Amino acid sequence: MPDIRDLWWAAGRLAYDVSSTDWMNARWHVSLRRSASLLEPAWPKEYSGGPFTYALPTVALLLYTRPTDDEPRDFPVERIVEALTTREPALEDVIRHGLTDRRHDLDDDSQLSSLVRWLTEYREPMAYSAGGLELPSMESWPGGTLMGAAARWAAHSLTHHHLGAASAGG
Repeated sequence: MPDIRDLWWAAGRLAYDVSSTDWMNARWHVSLRRSASLLEPAWPKEYSGGPFTYALPTVALLLYTRPTDDEPRDFPVERIVEALTTREPALEDVIRHGLTDRRHDLDDDSQLSSLVRWLTEYREPMAYSAGGLELPSMESWPGGTLMGAAARWAAHSLTHHHLGAASAGG
């Protein structure tokens, strides 16, 4: 269960204020709580690292940047999965556009801007450690953005856990 505790700890650390506007801060906090509650049942118990560790902020950013009539706590899992898997426009672009629509300056040094830059920065493929040892498959990196990897993991997990269970139950 330490991974689950780490999930909630990460949600708590991310629960900083993102704006001087109370309703935007409230929406961010609700988005984080919804992301954590959706991902908790699918959170791997046997690993301490991997793309799932970036799923929490990725899903939270997706929920936060939805149009204001889409409340994060009510946004259906099916639509979350659809948004995570849609290729055009890219998830990174959807989130950046949603943040700028909310008047966030993504070029400033705020925590939110730093988080978005960190998640959307392209990283080269990596199969070997700095010492030249081949990395196990779980630790190797195919290349891309952390947000892209997290979106694939979250979409698969949400589909399997939430949508698969809902369709199996009838």
